[in-house]
Amino acid sequence: MKKSQEIRQEFIDFFKSRGHTFVSSVPVVPIGDPTLLFINAGMNQFKDVFLGTGRRDYTRAVNSQKCIRVSGKHNDLEDVGKDYSHHTFFEMLGNWSFGDYGKHEAIVWAWELLTEVWKLPKERLYATVHLDDDEAEDIWKTETDLGAERIFRFDKDNFWEMGDVGPCGPCSEIHIDLGPEPASLSLAADPQKGVNSGSGRFVEIWNLVFIRFNRQADNSLTPLEEAHVDTGMGLERICAVLQGKDSNYDTDIFQPLIHRVGEISGVDYQAGESGVAHRVIADHVRMLVFSLADGVIPGNEGRGYVVRRILRRAARFGRELGVRQPFLYTLVSTVADIMGQAFPELVKRSQHISRVIKAEEEGFGVTLDRGLELFREVAEKVIEQGGQEIGGEDAFKLYDTYGFPLDLTVLMAREKGLQVDQDSFRACMESRQKRSRADAKFAAQSTAERWSSRLSRGEKSEFLGYDSTEVESGVLGADEDALVLDATPFYSEAGGQVADRGVIEGPDFKFEVSDVQRSGSLIVHSGEFVAGGAENVQEGSAVKARIDEQRRLATARNHTATHLLHRILLKELGESATQAGSLVSPDYLRFDFHHYEKVADELILRIETGVNEQIRANRQVSWCEMDREKAVEQGAMALFGEKYGKRVRVIEVEGFSRELCGGTHVRATGTIGAFVIAGESSVATGIRRIEAFTGERAAAYLLERSHTVSELERSFAVAGQELAGRVRVLMSEQKALQKELTQARQKYDATENKKNDLLLKINKLLEEQKDLKKEISHQRIRVMQAEINEMLEGIEMLPDNRQLVTRFIEDYDIEDLKRKADEFREKGPGGAALFSTEKDGKIVFVCAVSDDIVKSGELKAGELVSKVAQITGGGGGGRPHLATAGGKFPEKREEAEAVFRRIVREKLS
Repeated sequence: MKKSQEIRQEFIDFFKSRGHTFVSSVPVVPIGDPTLLFINAGMNQFKDVFLGTGRRDYTRAVNSQKCIRVSGKHNDLEDVGKDYSHHTFFEMLGNWSFGDYGKHEAIVWAWELLTEVWKLPKERLYATVHLDDDEAEDIWKTETDLGAERIFRFDKDNFWEMGDVGPCGPCSEIHIDLGPEPASLSLAADPQKGVNSGSGRFVEIWNLVFIRFNRQADNSLTPLEEAHVDTGMGLERICAVLQGKDSNYDTDIFQPLIHRVGEISGVDYQAGESGVAHRVIADHVRMLVFSLADGVIPGNEGRGYVVRRILRRAARFGRELGVRQPFLYTLVSTVADIMGQAFPELVKRSQHISRVIKAEEEGFGVTLDRGLELFREVAEKVIEQGGQEIGGEDAFKLYDTYGFPLDLTVLMAREKGLQVDQDSFRACMESRQKRSRADAKFAAQSTAERWSSRLSRGEKSEFLGYDSTEVESGVLGADEDALVLDATPFYSEAGGQVADRGVIEGPDFKFEVSDVQRSGSLIVHSGEFVAGGAENVQEGSAVKARIDEQRRLATARNHTATHLLHRILLKELGESATQAGSLVSPDYLRFDFHHYEKVADELILRIETGVNEQIRANRQVSWCEMDREKAVEQGAMALFGEKYGKRVRVIEVEGFSRELCGGTHVRATGTIGAFVIAGESSVATGIRRIEAFTGERAAAYLLERSHTVSELERSFAVAGQELAGRVRVLMSEQKALQKELTQARQKYDATENKKNDLLLKINKLLEEQKDLKKEISHQRIRVMQAEINEMLEGIEMLPDNRQLVTRFIEDYDIEDLKRKADEFREKGPGGAALFSTEKDGKIVFVCAVSDDIVKSGELKAGELVSKVAQITGGGGGGRPHLATAGGKFPEKREEAEAVFRRIVREKLS
């Protein structure tokens, strides 16, 4: 049976042998394309070629593209898990022609790959063409042996569009009949009715799109200058076909994930309705892993909200399998194992992805149970009253208070045969948004935007600021608070770096620049006239533009320092600590990066030390322009979320780092002077922020702190290295004294003498309490040790000197049970034990299995405890040697223990 890795590579190699260039997948987040929320097709990265606004060095391409379809025109979310062939995330195999070959080669090669290389039975294949596409139909009839009776024409189903606007054209789809035998293709299974019907029997496996038009916002079609070919075949579907499976979920792409879900939940996967939860979870976690790997962070809007919706949807399906604790994050490593060879970024960022998902699960888990309870109450009330619809107000409360996305509420309602008043929900949402906007102030059209109309005249501004701080230039236009020149040394705000400031002077005016922005090809200088006015500025007149050089130098110090900081962060925190945003100003730098926990003080010191070492090394800083592909091949770092043109600027710190960057920099790292971190904090889930100073600002910051430390040393009469410890002691003592004083004031209103006596007594009591706690702790350990010794002396012995233990212990929490389980495993010669206790009206189990039995495969703690917990109305799971579970019916404990003993005896006797 062909593996998915083999199938992917065979597709790529087939088209490479026919002159196609292999092109790597782009991130699932489209860069610089506001019409798409996620990459939803392989052709997205070539959209500029189809529109005629871009070119490539090749005219034929092949790749395997990461795709997400959860919104917009292509949204498969409602079908996921219900059928066997739709997914939120999938991998699209594709081959392209950019003005090169046409329909003939696309159809002939597709037929060759499917029938001659992959040996698919021709009698099960069907082709569809657009109603008006006589050419494609003739090619199928004359150039293949498909047969005219298996070629059908459709209208909308055979016209492909990327989105509401953009490249589009007629297409020819290839379908396969997954029915039992070709002979069954009779009136009982009319293929013309089955194809494109959405049935599970006739499945589309390849779409050959012939891009000819561009869909405009007014829904009109504009012919493209060149005709292109764009094909797409879902890897998951073709794997199911080639592996002889009826379901994508039965392939090697999904089975390891589904198996892990079964292990965690204790519920085995089954096809059909009972397996929906397994399939949804397996699908959704793939979408989460790939989107987070490409930089998306769960949030409340845009892509972040989509990711959060999918995560919460998956968590809710976990509840259906009885999994109440966070578990999705544990599936990340499985996805990386399956897909990491083709997409190494999954392996590189798996730790970061796991932490983000776990935090989201924990946050939502707090409210999920209460929200589900509220939903059940509302649904039961509607059903009792004979209704069929949940009100929009209730759905909005679930969204607003408990974080339930509307589609999750709709899904749960549908499962109970109910609908949701979505119009009323939207009315509630709009009402809240109106209240939020009531006090908002909307900014007027920006100065830069006002100049966009000048683009129609073909004017442009040239930036000369990399090499010059002062230039003579010509005026393109002016108004009361802006000037536009044909050349300028002023850097416009971009890439996190703030704009330059300075002065523009002419014969009869002086203009102070406070901000610089780009508007298309124009660079717009905003500010105010301090002499003369806009009436004194003539278009075409010569002026002198001069930036504030000291401000530029301070900004350049901070920008080069961010490059040093980024590289040191990757070294100290790992390759996942990539940039998530930055601000470079003359006063300080701010650097946001992907990391999921507070950076420890000792690491902060190492980071500062590492950056300052590079500053003292006085490494040369150079820059040049080159083709983007060549720059990346040579090791230049491209930042996620940044849009780069074909030509890019590469900043190189000699022997240390290379990055694509359009900002201004110092010529040598020694110019930075010094670097000091002023703060480290959290910005969002999985995003940390460092704020730092360089140059004179760093020196001033350090001098101020040095004088403060000197004063403290004198005040406390300690050396500098002892100061921190002394301060901590004093703070602790102060806190204890404040607590004692508060307690004393609450209990007594007496004379000063009584207060003093009371403080002495409290001090004594605190000391006695501390001693008593120590003694209680020691006694508890001794009691636990005695109990385990007693337990080991009275256990049931099985063949081969193995042991079987069941023990109920009152007033224990789960951590105590785990310690007992660990002691059993470490002290006993081998066997299995089940410890239990009752907590808040529920039964808690901890199961331990010794290493030798786990290794032999005779017993696994996770499977054991799951079966035991089911008797008490619960569930659980864990590792093979140690697992936990819980149940709702503690009165069935003895029955559960009996089952445990029976299973262990059977397995170990």
